[in-house]
Amino acid sequence: MFRSIVTVFLFSLLLSFGTLGALPASADEYDDAKVAFDAFEDGLYDFAGQELEQFRLRYPKSEMLEQIRLLLVLCSLESGDCRRAADIFAELEKPSGLTEFGVEPASLKLRLGHCFLLAGEEQGARDFFSKLIKENPQSDSASVARFELGRLFFAEKNYVAANRVVTPLLAALQSAKTSDSQVDRQTIYWIAALSRYQLKVFKAALPLLQVIVNDAESFQLANGERQDLYAITIESAWHCKKVKTSKNVLQNWLQIPEKELNLSQLSMALRLVADLLQTRDCLADIRGELVRVVGFNISNDDKIALYGLLIEIDHKKEDGSALKNWLEAIIPLQPPASSARLNHLQSLMLLNFQQKDFASTVTRGRQLLKEDEKFWQQERFYFSYLSSLNKLGKCREIVKYVPVRLPPYDKNRAFGQRRCFLDMMAANCLQKLERFDDAVAFYRLLYTHYSDPLTRVKLLAALYGLASRIDEKQKLNDWISAEVVARFSLDKRENEKLLRESPELVLLVADHFFRAHSYAKAQPSLLWLEKLDLQGEIADRVEFLLAEVYYRCEDLAEALLRYQALYEGDSKEFRYLAALRLVTIYEVQGYSRKRIKLYKDLIRWEQDPTLKAELKRKLETLQAQ
Repeated sequence: MFRSIVTVFLFSLLLSFGTLGALPASADEYDDAKVAFDAFEDGLYDFAGQELEQFRLRYPKSEMLEQIRLLLVLCSLESGDCRRAADIFAELEKPSGLTEFGVEPASLKLRLGHCFLLAGEEQGARDFFSKLIKENPQSDSASVARFELGRLFFAEKNYVAANRVVTPLLAALQSAKTSDSQVDRQTIYWIAALSRYQLKVFKAALPLLQVIVNDAESFQLANGERQDLYAITIESAWHCKKVKTSKNVLQNWLQIPEKELNLSQLSMALRLVADLLQTRDCLADIRGELVRVVGFNISNDDKIALYGLLIEIDHKKEDGSALKNWLEAIIPLQPPASSARLNHLQSLMLLNFQQKDFASTVTRGRQLLKEDEKFWQQERFYFSYLSSLNKLGKCREIVKYVPVRLPPYDKNRAFGQRRCFLDMMAANCLQKLERFDDAVAFYRLLYTHYSDPLTRVKLLAALYGLASRIDEKQKLNDWISAEVVARFSLDKRENEKLLRESPELVLLVADHFFRAHSYAKAQPSLLWLEKLDLQGEIADRVEFLLAEVYYRCEDLAEALLRYQALYEGDSKEFRYLAALRLVTIYEVQGYSRKRIKLYKDLIRWEQDPTLKAELKRKLETLQAQ
């Protein structure tokens, strides 16, 4: 371009030299100048430059000197000697007057800047581009200079300067005021967006990044470049609290084939989107994306973070099945005994217990036993574990832990229902293991620590049931009876209510008084038991003892009625005993016929040959009378 402009100008000048009569230069000057001009026209820039230098030496006062300098600048540019071109350009008397020679000053400065740029002398390029912008700000070349400067500053990571010089270009692009083919739209957007991002001016960077994201096809970005773009766009959206933008970009990102994904970038971006959604309480909006990405081959740290988000979502949704899956997936990824792993182990154990998956509860409980030093200090965890052991019938483990590993008994501390349940469970396990003496000792230990009346009644009832399994049965029964008399008098309504659930204890008290021949003291308890409408053997025993009390107290009429009822009842044991007592009563009253029937029944029921023979003898004697 420059060559044609200058050639036209010079030939016009030579024509005027030959026709106007007023010669601007001598013939020698003309001839020498023509040699240089012809060489330039023929592309012999080195030769033309030499001739022009010689011309300057020969004719230092020539009126053509300004043109010679200009042509020498052009020769140096064509030869790639940027420094020489710059030096000679500086000698031009009025660079702004170059238009007289058909050369636009701004274009020449731009050419000088490009020359330095191609030569790798970036400082020289910056100087000329800056000079151009300052001196010819409205020219088309100034736009190109801004573009080139912006690229230089951006490459040098001088983001402040890069943003400053391309901002006018960006404004012109956005208002459609420039269409210069030398100003690449995509590059300007890139420089402006990334400079603002690097300067952390996210509010200004985000709209530009969105333009690039929405027009990624025209920007011809490779998948790697797209992911870089998506990453910084999501980060900027996170800073600007733009939820919709971050979600849209994330969805675009997941359109890239899995094998080409930068999983580290994607995971980090997904965590930023999740963080933004958490503040709006709408984390579940990206549950599908989380499930998909956690299935990729991402790092353990990223998996842990994403599983944690899924756990949060499904915990809030109360989706126990999904929550269990995420907990089981995250635990193996975490370091043993770390606080996060312990929390997840605890959550999983409680979830298994809630779902009545007792085998899994025990499995997780055993893990916690190995890793959590405070396991036995946290009731909700050891309660779930021990209860699950009980459901699985693991009695040997239970009695190994209860009460040894549980908090020690303290008279000044009231134990709750859960602890009582575990204690009763352990005592029951001792019975299942046939460690009856140990069970009795444990129940009596519990009796000293639990002051609640209902609990104490249950303990006494359990001890009563165990009495028949130990050698010192009577001694234990006597102690139980003494405790009931001392602490649970039937004179109190609240005690009556408690003892209704354990009538055997009241019967034991009555039996104790009966054996001590304190029949009057036994009678109130027996009458109270009679009112309970009991069934089975205990009812028959109460009836028999009452009959005996009346008999011993010589109230034969009342005793006779009760014995008669037992005799006609279904219990073999008490029918036999009642028949024996009725024989005695009828003997006193002289009822021979009734005695004969009684003897016949007794003979039929009796298993002992000796006693049966004695009964037959008495029957024969009676019949012989």
